[in-house]
Amino acid sequence: MFLVYTHKITPRLKYIFKHIFENMLMINFDLTTKVEIFVAHSGPKLSYSNKPLGDEFFIKSHLLLFEQGITPQKLKLDFWDELPIFFLNDAECDCPFDIFAASFFLLCRYEECMPYLKTNSGYFDPSHSISMKFNFLELPIIDLWVSKFQEQLASKFPEILKKYDYKPSKKILLEVPLAFRYSNRSFLENLEDFISSVLKLNLKQLINQILVLIRFKNDPFDTFDFWKEWFEKSSIKPQVFFLFSQSSSYQVTTSIFNLRFKKIIKKTGDFFSLGLLTSIRAQIDSKKQILREKNDFQKLTNRAIFDARLSNGIINLRKDYEMLYENEFKNDYSMGYLDQIGFRAGTATPYYFYDFSRESQLSLKLTPIFATEESLKRINNPFPVEKLRAAYEMLPLKSSILTIVLTNAFLDPNLKYPIPMQQQAVAVVNLLGCKIWQ
Repeated sequence: MFLVYTHKITPRLKYIFKHIFENMLMINFDLTTKVEIFVAHSGPKLSYSNKPLGDEFFIKSHLLLFEQGITPQKLKLDFWDELPIFFLNDAECDCPFDIFAASFFLLCRYEECMPYLKTNSGYFDPSHSISMKFNFLELPIIDLWVSKFQEQLASKFPEILKKYDYKPSKKILLEVPLAFRYSNRSFLENLEDFISSVLKLNLKQLINQILVLIRFKNDPFDTFDFWKEWFEKSSIKPQVFFLFSQSSSYQVTTSIFNLRFKKIIKKTGDFFSLGLLTSIRAQIDSKKQILREKNDFQKLTNRAIFDARLSNGIINLRKDYEMLYENEFKNDYSMGYLDQIGFRAGTATPYYFYDFSRESQLSLKLTPIFATEESLKRINNPFPVEKLRAAYEMLPLKSSILTIVLTNAFLDPNLKYPIPMQQQAVAVVNLLGCKIWQ
């Protein structure tokens, strides 16, 4: 048993120590505030306080884990070898910074819980984040810290070092915001698209719409049979998130009464794990909307749904996750930026959401997203797959997962991507373990 001494045990401290030791390092540990118990302990031990008690591994504690509420933090950057660090410690410490406070700061998105400048769309601007200011957004920085921290602990306590024969994990999420581009839609919806194409002189879109409607060409979004064929031969099985909500002023959706759509969802659920892609309306102005969407989806699939992804991304961190928690979702797949690759929370390891209003951990696990289809399309140089490969190869822990979000349109085998987008699509899916496109 690894023993940790601290002068005060708080909910924040228990949260981050449990995550780092048990979830990331897979080390059983215990906390104590009793000096005599700590001194008498003959096994590996660490003190997290103002000064060391003996020859244990010592990290000087920052105030962050002992505070309540949100207060401005002064962050100074330094480097641990080549890794950027903050919440710096002095030379007498065995670790040059407070790894627990720094990890807590990033995981809990502390800077998003304070007043911040929003984008024109109302989002947190990643350019204002500490990870972009210090240039580590594309690094799973917490995972890298913890891996190096493990090496330091093992140099003092070799018995805690565990060897694992593993490769970092990969995960594909497929989201379906709109199941059909032209087919299986109302006359008025298609008429609007037709008029829009005419007014914009978009001849290509107009021709595609006509060819689909006369059944000369497959709908470019209806790729569900292809998914099944493709991933049956893959080492990775995706998790599929469907938007199951009536259209609103916020977004166009596929009708939940469409028989073809309902059949597709049921059929997809026979082969893949399902999740709910929540509507923008649910996030913005309707507390009951998310429950309605969840109940309708569960009734259709005849199974409990505990996994969610926010179709509009994270708008308000506290509000959005409070909504999911109160509606009994267990897992969220939204912790990333919609149009920017990188580790928003500084980690590739799933973790539980910490609620500052309650000062406690909620039973809502967040899986970090490294890249979305939109963010990949925005990368021209270097080639997107190289970004993905580099991110995957630097994952240091068994708990680390590279998670990518694609859409049903991205997987269209007949879609003619502009070059090099066609090559990018092939390279991305091959990297993720699928060798169908060559």
